[in-house]
Amino acid sequence: MSFNLFGQTNSDIENKLIQHFKTYNWNDSVVTRNSLYKTDFKDNNFNVSISDELLDFETEQIVIKNPYFSEKFDESEKKEIYTKNFPKSFSVIYQDNLIVLFENGKFGCFDLNSLERNVAFEEQLNTKRFNYHWIVDNRLVAQSGRKKLFWDGAKWVKFKEKFPLKNQPKLFDDDEFIVYSDCFGEWGGTVYFYEKATGKTYFTESTCANTVTKTDDGYQVLANLGHMFGSSEIKVIPNPRKLTQAKSRKINKTIDGEALGYTDKSNAFTKKIGLYGIEFFSKFTLDQEEFFIANVLDLTFVAKIENNEIKIVHPLFFNNLYGNDPITTQYGEYTLVNLGLFVEEPYKEASVLIIHKNKITKIDWNEKHI
Repeated sequence: MSFNLFGQTNSDIENKLIQHFKTYNWNDSVVTRNSLYKTDFKDNNFNVSISDELLDFETEQIVIKNPYFSEKFDESEKKEIYTKNFPKSFSVIYQDNLIVLFENGKFGCFDLNSLERNVAFEEQLNTKRFNYHWIVDNRLVAQSGRKKLFWDGAKWVKFKEKFPLKNQPKLFDDDEFIVYSDCFGEWGGTVYFYEKATGKTYFTESTCANTVTKTDDGYQVLANLGHMFGSSEIKVIPNPRKLTQAKSRKINKTIDGEALGYTDKSNAFTKKIGLYGIEFFSKFTLDQEEFFIANVLDLTFVAKIENNEIKIVHPLFFNNLYGNDPITTQYGEYTLVNLGLFVEEPYKEASVLIIHKNKITKIDWNEKHI
């Protein structure tokens, strides 16, 4: 296990941010703390600045190796083995543990306080081989062969409820819906609302959904796409039942080369944010305040939004921490951000961010990723 702590003065942070944006200054504008970067798109402009109130986050980067993998391999086999060395489904938080499912079908459990292996819990869970896992209704659910099971605190029990997912991560769930998505890059993406009571699925376009939260206004779906300059969007859906209902055979499919989501003509949503030139691949809440993990000009940082003003509140690791297929989930006081990096197969997790109080921990599986 290796780690690296981040700690600099506010003045150091500001100077480093200003220098970074000066390096990427392609439109000859003057770079200051109040205007690091601004776009010039018609009817879609924003300004990036440094907040007057930087967050006092402690950051830590840890490498944890797959505890079940010890094979030696030839250089010709490196790519295949490298891919298989990652978790086979997106990690979750359950009972104060990070629960990871590795390629051999066994769980790894890591205590959230120490990030040490919880071997006793692993031995309890690993009575079968598993293909995928989720948290549904605050229960640990896993697929073993064709069966879905849930952990009742002592043993695995058959999961009898209807469930729309097989080898695909969940974005969000509550008493009424299970929310998930697909993504076809520049050809669009779709967010699906599976109604638990009826088994009906409703959908709309979201390219590509990464975070779903529920507020008094409805379900807020944050999406980002890295194509060209990059883009970000938040759609607010007051009542998913007013979206178009999906036919089961068309879910996770394209229609005439584009994502199914584009065929939703319900207009049963409002657009809260729609920006080009920046990507927001995570949204989370701390002390009832909303923050985003943003990426622009090869820099990833924590920001808050005030109208079209994007204010950097923390620079994270001062690098391009770009995540493919990111998903953010709130687990009580903890926020978990799953990131796919450097792995060709879809939905392979290479890293996670754990956000808790004033600390952000990045866990890289097997080796440091950025």
